[in-house]
Amino acid sequence: MATDHVTAEPMRVWLGRVAVAVVIGLLAGVIAYLIARAIGSAWLLLSQQALVEATRLALQEGVMGLANTNLRALRLAAEAQQRAIAELSEWIGLGVALAASIIAFVRLELQASK
Repeated sequence: MATDHVTAEPMRVWLGRVAVAVVIGLLAGVIAYLIARAIGSAWLLLSQQALVEATRLALQEGVMGLANTNLRALRLAAEAQQRAIAELSEWIGLGVALAASIIAFVRLELQASK
């Protein structure tokens, strides 16, 4: 039984390092996701000035303002861009989380081996 305790302790320490690396990766991934979403949202707002202007005209002029603009097509284009930004942000967050987890784990293993 003494040998089981000896082999279980290094395994427990190693699993602790893995858990710390995963937590670091998750935090880095969430931060990267949020930053990517913020940048994408700002870019979407700047690139969709036609939609903002058409909405403003429709609100000012009422039904006649709606007739003069193609608000639906502009809205659908903005929604498509928003979905693309959301998907790209998810991939960026996932990639950063994976890279940060691997880097953190390697650093923790190198520190443990010293």
